Amino acid sequence: MVAPTILLLVLAGLIAPSRILAVDYLTFGGQARPWTTDSLLFNALEQVEGRLGPLEADSTENLLPRVQELGGSAITSVAAAAARSNQILRELTDDDYTTGWRVYSDPNGAELTLDLGAVFVLSRIHMLRGVLTSDDRSLRGYEILANDGDSLNFIGSEPIYSLIAQDRSHGAPELDVRFDPQAVRFLKLRSTGERPFQMGDMEIFGLGVTPFAHYISRVIDLGQPANFGPVEISGQIDPKARLLFSTKTGTVPSDSLYYKQTGIPGEYEEVPKDQFDRSLDPSYAGVVRVNARNWSPWSPPYASLESSLNSPDNRRYLQFEFRFISNGLTDKAQVDSLRFAYTVPAIADSVVGEITPATATLGQTNSFTYHLRSVVSGNRRGFDRVLITTPFRGQATEVAVDGVSVPFTQQADDNLLQVTFAGDRVESSGQQVAVGFSCLVAVSGTEFRGEVGDSQSDAFPQRIISADADPQVESNTLVVGGLIENQLFTGVQLSGGGAFTPNGDQTNDALKLDYILLKATSPVPVEVAIHDLSGAPVRRLYAERDLSGPNSVEWDGENEGGQLVPPGLYLLRLSVQTDAGETAQVHTVAVAY
Repeated sequence: MVAPTILLLVLAGLIAPSRILAVDYLTFGGQARPWTTDSLLFNALEQVEGRLGPLEADSTENLLPRVQELGGSAITSVAAAAARSNQILRELTDDDYTTGWRVYSDPNGAELTLDLGAVFVLSRIHMLRGVLTSDDRSLRGYEILANDGDSLNFIGSEPIYSLIAQDRSHGAPELDVRFDPQAVRFLKLRSTGERPFQMGDMEIFGLGVTPFAHYISRVIDLGQPANFGPVEISGQIDPKARLLFSTKTGTVPSDSLYYKQTGIPGEYEEVPKDQFDRSLDPSYAGVVRVNARNWSPWSPPYASLESSLNSPDNRRYLQFEFRFISNGLTDKAQVDSLRFAYTVPAIADSVVGEITPATATLGQTNSFTYHLRSVVSGNRRGFDRVLITTPFRGQATEVAVDGVSVPFTQQADDNLLQVTFAGDRVESSGQQVAVGFSCLVAVSGTEFRGEVGDSQSDAFPQRIISADADPQVESNTLVVGGLIENQLFTGVQLSGGGAFTPNGDQTNDALKLDYILLKATSPVPVEVAIHDLSGAPVRRLYAERDLSGPNSVEWDGENEGGQLVPPGLYLLRLSVQTDAGETAQVHTVAVAY
């Protein structure tokens, strides 16, 4: 087997907090809190020595008792048994042959339907005899049908079943059916005989890892609004398995809103949770809705093994979820521990930002101003640092606080510009900060996300919210549009005017091509090649999948065989392949000795 992938996910913020300077930690799993302690949903999972992972079946173990633990259910179609439908699952697992599935009238077409509570890979179904007399009243003919729980295999809320086994002449005291392993969530056993029957306990057997498992934590209270830092998830993921991790944050304890009927059809009145009567018929009780007012939606699954929390910070409440997907009988994902890091108090109640101008010339370095406005209450830290995510290396030119230019320092890399103005901290509401900077833009719709930080403490940065930060400007966005829409290359330049002398004298020995690729938000094939004047290929210099941005390619005057080409004129072809087809530029270059 291929060695499993060792997982270390750095994300953001939270339990059993310990303190290192001003950073608090909250840890699940491992030697800390058991996963079940803080679970709201614990579906098709098990924890072994603190490790959380999907259920793994033992081919000799009856899975039906686990179905009870997972909240599964069993019902029958026989009217006489309807009153005891809620106890059938228990009777099928009570080790008493006198209880189980009994049908005394209209046996032809009688059905026993099981919701397993999770998806299992089943391979065998065994129903024990229900009586010990000579008149064994066994099941005379059957069909076994299954549904894998996939939402595509439903009509409305009803599962679409497929036949996995049948025997219309069956008459043995027990039913023991083996079949090729297949994923099953809903199982249906149908009688096709005309005689009454009584079957006792039921056993179902599977193998491998359950294809899908789901964990949702309860709402976690941090005590006060916090800024989130790294999250560490340690565990392992086998090659065919996947682990999806998501979060959401809120400002109030409940992520639901409760509404009661007003008496007017279709109209509801919001009420506190303790005034919502769940005992009423749903048509009278009202509705429960997602609290989108005070909670963020679930984040998209985290794509990077090293990233910050994707959910809004400056929040007091947090939830997280894991989805375990096993695309093989033995491959699975497991989580040893999860640790959130956070700092309190938060830097500010909120910081809003906008950028001007909101359009830029693609392929050129443009000048921008990043406008910020603070909302800071007395128990917040304040900030003296702004961090701006840039598509390419940026350069700060000015920082102003409340309209006055202030001294600043800056640090820049390819995708982050950080400016610090330690002598002019923002510590009260309504203060305005303007950061002037320049940066190359190559894609229309580039977002300049930002955070504010505190250089005088170890507080984690707080995200900037895109909104109206300065009433004197009309951007209200952190997204910059592009002014060039009809070309994919710009800034194309050839050294030496396209002529060079590869004679080894260290002067003009190579031809350098500079260009900027535009509008490529996902990697696209880019090729640079040299041809002779007849069009025959001479040398392929570059062939990669690139994103938007600048690039340089050099030609040393050699052909594919490593020999210098004869002096003369050649064609340099720069091309990119997109969904709309190929775009190419051809330039004449000269080789001289």
